[in-house]
Amino acid sequence: MPNAVEHPYRAFERAGWGRAAAAYAGSFEHATSLFGSALLRAGGTGPYVRLLDVACGTGALSALAASQGAETTGVDFSPQMIAQARHRHPALRFSEADAEALPFPDRSFDAVVVKFGVHHFPFPVQALREARRVLRLGGRLAFTLRASPHEHAMYKLTLGAVEAAGVSRAALPVPPGGAVNEISTCAALLAESGSTPPLLQVDKIVADLWLDSDQQLIDILIYGMVRLSCMIESQPAAKVDKILAAGTRS
Repeated sequence: MPNAVEHPYRAFERAGWGRAAAAYAGSFEHATSLFGSALLRAGGTGPYVRLLDVACGTGALSALAASQGAETTGVDFSPQMIAQARHRHPALRFSEADAEALPFPDRSFDAVVVKFGVHHFPFPVQALREARRVLRLGGRLAFTLRASPHEHAMYKLTLGAVEAAGVSRAALPVPPGGAVNEISTCAALLAESGSTPPLLQVDKIVADLWLDSDQQLIDILIYGMVRLSCMIESQPAAKVDKILAAGTRS
């Protein structure tokens, strides 16, 4: 079992999710959970399926899989997220572990699922290799990714609000291998990790997110994400107010 290679981008992500952990279940998880059922179907989840939930966050997907009879294990590299998961779902198994260095023997699981995590990994090919390593022969790997910025409503809204407020974007760390949000990129990463291309299945899923108030949108932008939160909070307080005002008008 390898060790995860330390990298500034990993440190940036770990710190960001540590800050977001306490508020995540009440903020951006409302959006990501819309895709949980489809992800579990792709992973072949069902009774007695040994399922590994990588980048499990606060454990919502693990809990959904367990409700369908799966034997779930959730891992996340953020100790704060794991603490939240254990608090919210004390009957389930959660461990602190990095996707690029999973602490499990070969062929330990029937399914590995990753809900909106692959594009956050510094070295996604290594994470995909690890997922394949811990899968039994014939097991399934399934993951969701956010859409590219021009298709992602939350990103378009926020970037539009930044521009409308007349402020500059912060220079944020970028993943070493570049962005992962196109089907062609995913196919290339899977091929490089050793997955067999004919078994690749890709679906584009669109879901509507209904919010109760402007404040709920603000909470998502400020407390529930990493890159967008850093982009907003890097601005002076007066400009942050302008960004949020522009966002809630959009």
